Amino acid sequence: MFGLVPLLFTALASAYPNRGPCTGDCWTHDPAMIQRVSDGTYFRFATGTGVPIHSSPAVKGPWTDLGTALPNGSSITVDGVESTNIWAPDVHYQNDQYYMYYVLSKIGTQNSQIGVATSKTMEPGTWTDHGSIGLPANDNYNRIDPAWISIGGSNYLNFGSFWGDIYQVQMETPLQVGSATPYQISWNATLNHREEGSYEFKYGDYYYLLYSAGIAGSYTKTTPATGAEYHIRVCRSSTGLGDFVDANGTSCKETGGTMLLSSHGQVFGPGGPGIVNDADLGVVMYYHYYPLATKESGAAYDNANYRYAWNELGWENGWPYVKAT
Repeated sequence: MFGLVPLLFTALASAYPNRGPCTGDCWTHDPAMIQRVSDGTYFRFATGTGVPIHSSPAVKGPWTDLGTALPNGSSITVDGVESTNIWAPDVHYQNDQYYMYYVLSKIGTQNSQIGVATSKTMEPGTWTDHGSIGLPANDNYNRIDPAWISIGGSNYLNFGSFWGDIYQVQMETPLQVGSATPYQISWNATLNHREEGSYEFKYGDYYYLLYSAGIAGSYTKTTPATGAEYHIRVCRSSTGLGDFVDANGTSCKETGGTMLLSSHGQVFGPGGPGIVNDADLGVVMYYHYYPLATKESGAAYDNANYRYAWNELGWENGWPYVKAT
């Protein structure tokens, strides 16, 4: 089992506020969201053919479908995977351009690679693919779900799913890992190690690690069992480099993790979290969810059914919670 959750978080879990409003095209899966430096426009990227791109003047929308980042696919070759079937984008701004890390993977296997592309504007037609970042394969981890963070002026990439769960590696450049050795920063010893989709950010004196836990997808009317679906957990660290603990002080490498957001109302299986700092709203957590009504309708599971959602985060004793918008 995950570490015990303090009463504060137990109370919050039973009464999550509604998600923030969304207008326009609100589809997404494994979202990455960022504001363009030049004009403040929000861009949202998603798992899908060629990496779908949506833009909006605000977190809430209206969101417009712009096209894709890599319509011709990646230069990476993964056996049995179409080069345009690209997962889990992660986008950040550095050196006067935008870097997008992405994944090609054969589902349910460790046959995966992480690649990177760059753009000056993030618009379709402006992305240059640079192929693999050179992260070596290893039986201990899966090379998926990349998430970049800068710590002490150095580039780091968090990644991983199931198997050894979440790892971190220092990068030599934004385009290449180099010779650094990846190390584990989060581990769930139960079941089949259901952790993935991490996102790290700094707030105040701590670095916070958000991640998805539970069963991802394949949602039908009868499965999974209630409570086994995706949800979002959090740990924190004073260095951001691996000493992550939950609100009880349990190490994130020892099945720790404090619940931040679970299913509620029509929000089923929230996951794929990330953070933006909005000028008006403050710290905003964005994520995807599967509508409960769709799950219960008997309709076949379909990635097209996922939806984008967001909530403001509040803070209590140095820990985030989902607050009403």
